[in-house]
Amino acid sequence: MTRYRADDNHPYFCTITVLDWLPVLIEARYIDPIVDSLRFCRQTKGLQLFGFVIMPHHLHVIAAAGEALHTVMRDFKRFTSRTIHDRLKEDGRATLLNWLAAATQRARRARDELGLWQDGFHPQANLYDPPSARRSPKDGRPRRKGRKRAAPCRIVEQTRGRCCTVSWYGGQSRRVELTSGTGHW
Repeated sequence: MTRYRADDNHPYFCTITVLDWLPVLIEARYIDPIVDSLRFCRQTKGLQLFGFVIMPHHLHVIAAAGEALHTVMRDFKRFTSRTIHDRLKEDGRATLLNWLAAATQRARRARDELGLWQDGFHPQANLYDPPSARRSPKDGRPRRKGRKRAAPCRIVEQTRGRCCTVSWYGGQSRRVELTSGTGHW
């Protein structure tokens, strides 16, 4: 069981990191399984995806799935780990596979597993403004949170998205829908 739990249907900012921060996600061939798996989770597992960004050694996702977020992320990580490992083997990336094997051995000790991702996905909800400053010590204990913010899904619903084509890895292009003009996190 993980220390990090998403236990309601709020959007969470999640970080998923490659073991030892190894730069595995550097080519479209290794990134496509992540995008495909996120799409699959949206269509079949109830994942609400508000945004994501993929960097060479980790990714950030803003998502919600109620109490199932932990299960969806577990399945996502399992599938992408296997798929990316298979592609690394096909491409003959022996050095990177050896580093991942050593990192897996250190992280998972006795468990005989295939590893790519660090344990957990570190969900963080930020649905309140920072607390207002205390005027004087006589005002009682300090507030822990400020006023409630609108849920990201409401902001996205109110903001008109637009489709555009963006450059993708390997000289390719992708059609995406953008919702911008609203900073929430």
